[in-house]
Amino acid sequence: MIERSKVKALAFDFGGTIDSPFLHWMKVYLKVYQEQLHLPLEEENFRDAYVYTERELERLQLVKPTDGLLETQRTKTFLQFDYLFGHGVLPAEAYNRQQLAEDAARLVTDFSRRSVEANKPVLELLSRNFPLHIVSNYYGNLSTLVHQAGLSPFFKSITDSTVVGIRKPDPAIWTHAFQANGLKPEEVVVIGDSYKNDIAPALSLGCQVIKCCATESDRVEGITCISEFTQLKTFFC
Repeated sequence: MIERSKVKALAFDFGGTIDSPFLHWMKVYLKVYQEQLHLPLEEENFRDAYVYTERELERLQLVKPTDGLLETQRTKTFLQFDYLFGHGVLPAEAYNRQQLAEDAARLVTDFSRRSVEANKPVLELLSRNFPLHIVSNYYGNLSTLVHQAGLSPFFKSITDSTVVGIRKPDPAIWTHAFQANGLKPEEVVVIGDSYKNDIAPALSLGCQVIKCCATESDRVEGITCISEFTQLKTFFC
């Protein structure tokens, strides 16, 4: 359980925590591609395209600091489909590659925006009681996305891995964020969907934690878990 008397701030992951219903983004893409675009993709034949895209984005710094959500997703989906067509996962003759990537970008953007809008009222309530912070692996434009989503009034700070040059799971990214805001780890509750990237590093520093779990299989013994974002109100409102 969370010891609320010790809490002075809440630190959130962003991707998979605020911008989706606790789904890893590879699963978000697959859900959209299967259910809305009706593509013959499964985790086994999509994983390499997803990993390739994330590595290329980091290596080439393709996302500009001013890019919004649609621009970001457009960059990602075009890379994904280049890989999928280039490696024969999807037959080139069966699809319009450019249109497919554009449709995918718009659909995943809409998916993300719905999640953010659903979570916004909870963040507003939480921000009345505690300073909120974001600490996330991102592409250098997280502040732009947070601002465009109308979330800026709720957060005291945004720590983007590309901006600070430290990536999760390195606990140093959390330490950087805490020190920049005059916080001690034991004063912070870290809230995230990834045990590896969020929960384990936070525990190693002495934070309290809440894991965001989309399914029962995501739960970890001994760790406080929530299955819906609105459950945070029971802890902090």
